[in-house]
Amino acid sequence: MKRYAAAILCVLCVLLLSACNSTDEEEALQRVTLEEVEVLEIDHDSTTLFVETANVEALEVSLLRNTKSAGAVVDQDGNRVKIHLDNDITRMLNIGRMPQLSVRIPADYAGKVVIDGSSGKVTGTGLQNHSLEVKGKSGNISLAFTRLNNDVEVSATSGNVNIQLDEETPDVTWMLQSGSGHRSIAVLLQDRKESNRKTEGRSGHGKHEVKLKTSSGNISIK
Repeated sequence: MKRYAAAILCVLCVLLLSACNSTDEEEALQRVTLEEVEVLEIDHDSTTLFVETANVEALEVSLLRNTKSAGAVVDQDGNRVKIHLDNDITRMLNIGRMPQLSVRIPADYAGKVVIDGSSGKVTGTGLQNHSLEVKGKSGNISLAFTRLNNDVEVSATSGNVNIQLDEETPDVTWMLQSGSGHRSIAVLLQDRKESNRKTEGRSGHGKHEVKLKTSSGNISIK
């Protein structure tokens, strides 16, 4: 029995050492046209996600990964495109060297983007034009908007939510809700309502809705 346990331990050590010694690489770039796509789903699980609105003609997906880790999978079904990671046990063994998923969305895409994950951090830059829904658990969510010209809904459990705006007065109706976390908003709000767990108000004409919810994480808008 002891020999059996020792053999298993030896195999695990070899796998761990192999994972630690391998080098990171970026897999081949995948491109998908979003011409008739209404919903783009990104399921990043516990992997760090970088999403960007960019001047590109098609959706671009790549994964910075360990050579033995899983790859990104892009599936299209009618007017929906879904991005997710293929399952691979070496990703679990590769502690401290988790893959990083990068998604670049065409600036002229005006559909909906849905991001779903668990403990993975989400960072968005140059965001504009499309509506956005982000659901997370313990990973922090940081979103920078060039223009906030569509609806946005973000929910997190223990992760912090940080929003950065290039516009001084976006046309938004705001709702910030937190359980035990702090809330701060640098935008001047009209018709402001404040309670222990919720901040509501309007900036500009209030055309678009932004709803930000956390259980124990903080919410910050700058």
